[in-house]
Amino acid sequence: MGMGMWREFVVLAEKGDEPFTAVCARFGVSRKTGYKWLNRFRAEGEAGLVEQSRRPKTSPHKTPEHVADLVLDLRRENPDWSAARISAELKQQGVMPLPAPSTIDIILRRRREAASLQAATQGRHPDTLRFEPNYRWVLSFGRELKLAGGVVRTPALVRDETTNFIVGAALLPAGRPEEELTGFLGLLFRRHGLPWRVALPAPRAHTPMSVWLMRAGLGIDFVPAGSMMPETEHQQLAARLAALPSYQRAALEERLHQADLLHPLYEPRAIPENQAKALLEQIRAPQNFGGKQEALQQRSPLSLYRPSERAMPEKLPELAYAPEAEIRLVSEKGIFTFQRRLVHVGRAFAGLEVELKPTPLAGHHFVFFAGQMLGQVDLTAAEMDETTSLPLHAF
Repeated sequence: MGMGMWREFVVLAEKGDEPFTAVCARFGVSRKTGYKWLNRFRAEGEAGLVEQSRRPKTSPHKTPEHVADLVLDLRRENPDWSAARISAELKQQGVMPLPAPSTIDIILRRRREAASLQAATQGRHPDTLRFEPNYRWVLSFGRELKLAGGVVRTPALVRDETTNFIVGAALLPAGRPEEELTGFLGLLFRRHGLPWRVALPAPRAHTPMSVWLMRAGLGIDFVPAGSMMPETEHQQLAARLAALPSYQRAALEERLHQADLLHPLYEPRAIPENQAKALLEQIRAPQNFGGKQEALQQRSPLSLYRPSERAMPEKLPELAYAPEAEIRLVSEKGIFTFQRRLVHVGRAFAGLEVELKPTPLAGHHFVFFAGQMLGQVDLTAAEMDETTSLPLHAF
């Protein structure tokens, strides 16, 4: 990982929102490696996140993990004990190094915050979490980037909508191939957990990636496709934005924000790909760690962001519908039959089952996949044995 990712790692570890082991797992490093970088950061600050020939072997201010575990065990067994009482007990047991009561208070506070976070989010309906981190991630793309040697790449950003934290950034092959994009999102899901929803540029039809996202338990919002615009268009759109009503601003504001972030990538001369990747990381780090943002009440994105409690499943769950549900199997051509009508949902659903539920309006049925609504079928508008296409839609 580069310096920016190690910086993100140590900040999330220091926040104490979740166990250190979980933070290490998210970033794909061992606890030993994680502690090495965390101790370097504590001893040297950001300079410790750069490889150097000589470094302190240990940090004198770090409470060893086994001591922190003893503190938590004593509080669990004796919930009415104060920090001073726990410190006295550790001293009597000969524990070294002996943490001060103030240090024990910090250990216990972090444990309480983590527990309260888990209790607050567990079992809640996703819509009640809409103003919390990881409610919705927004995927956006820059325009194609021409690099040295004739290499063409497309910048991609994934941003947590609530905190403005850039969860990930990558240079994808031109054309945004789904395999690479799915791999990129999968890496972010394993590192930061699953959001409840993800906003994607609207494709012409559902794709294997959108089906994969729904099966993993994510809601999908399709937004108008857009890419980073030329500077002249950017200036014109910025001038018009203030005159638009609020409900029309969201998509345009997202494009402008993305354009502002990615603008340094588009140098007059073609740069090597490794330099472009480093520049992309330099763009991402100040956004997450840097200046306080007015929209966040003068706080930085990382100070508000925390990883999701929802882990990426190792294996996609099997589709499960109620025994009484009206189920239809989608053919290889992306079509299912319902009441002698042929309904086209797309080849991405081939071999999978969808569920139909009647709406209050006669002749209309909702179509669900993996618990999420795909759209609505109007049987009154289609003749017998006629194929009707389900409009691309996501809720």
